Amino acid sequence: MGYRSDVTALVYPQSGAENLVYYDQLKLLMNTTFKDFLDMWSEHFVWDDTHRVLKFSIESVKWYDSYPDVKQFGEFLTQMQKLEYEYEIIRVGEEDTDIEYDSTGDAQGYLRVRREIEVSF
Repeated sequence: MGYRSDVTALVYPQSGAENLVYYDQLKLLMNTTFKDFLDMWSEHFVWDDTHRVLKFSIESVKWYDSYPDVKQFGEFLTQMQKLEYEYEIIRVGEEDTDIEYDSTGDAQGYLRVRREIEVSF
């Protein structure tokens, strides 16, 4: 079966007066330049127009840097940063301490990991 992770990433424009313009440009980019990439992961991407964020979320996936689709996802985030978009990504593995976080320098810190104790009878 293998080791599995949950992964969430956000891509969004920088704050400021031009935020809506850059958000609209992000939508255009995703439907043109990055269309094949968006189509490949389509069921895992959601546009949040209220917060002007493109959200990626996937659960129980084998997320290894050596896998071609995971490598392509990392390259996509690099391209977003080069285009001056912010991103944040968190990967949570099966072990309690297996958490990886990465972001651009000006990211807002919207993503957080929360561990809970639950009593279930």
